[in-house]
Amino acid sequence: MQLTPVQNRLLASMSAETFSYLRPHLQRVALKSGEILQERNRPLQHVHFIERGIASLFARTSRDGPVEVAIIGRLGLVGIPVVLGTMRSPNRCRMQVPGEALRIASPDLRHAIEQCPELRQQLLNYVQALLVQNSQSVLCNVRHELRQRLCRWLLLACERLDDSIIPLTHELLSMTLGVRRAGVTMALARLEEKGALRRSRGTIEILDRGILEQGTCECYRIIAAEYRRLTVAAPSTRC
Repeated sequence: MQLTPVQNRLLASMSAETFSYLRPHLQRVALKSGEILQERNRPLQHVHFIERGIASLFARTSRDGPVEVAIIGRLGLVGIPVVLGTMRSPNRCRMQVPGEALRIASPDLRHAIEQCPELRQQLLNYVQALLVQNSQSVLCNVRHELRQRLCRWLLLACERLDDSIIPLTHELLSMTLGVRRAGVTMALARLEEKGALRRSRGTIEILDRGILEQGTCECYRIIAAEYRRLTVAAPSTRC
């Protein structure tokens, strides 16, 4: 693999020794919008450490449509069942914003985890952070206003993209939040009037994070604090 800086925070936080267990098996792959990285109830062939872009983890039942339970970007990975040794999940993971990932075959990751206790611990730390995001997202979706939920999602998306421009349509955002498109459009318009963001065709540009932080709920701060506590970036890691 060509020697390039690793953008994934989880990989970048690893020591050179820990990373060496993964490096020979990593493959850089492009990810298209709409691409399925984890299918419901099917064995996972690969785990993706996201380098660029955003993936959403969806839960659903046979009677209910999909509802997002987590957003995944360069702070983490898609393939938690492999880390936990279960290899499959009832949840689907879909790329929302196209990008790139470092991909590893599931058996190779399992072997590396068995060989390196430090790797196991760091991956379990991420699992804990993702569980906190799951639980706070559920609370937020049930108890808090659409404006607060929208601000939370936009802030999390910016951090996982490491960019102020989010290439996402209102329709996709409404599906992600589980609300009608008209409600999302109205909430975005109000934030635009306050100077928090600017809308254009197929993109949302964040202009003032401070306004979004004032408009969101405590859920965002709890999620962000847990990620900071459990994952520390070390940008010198290369691949």
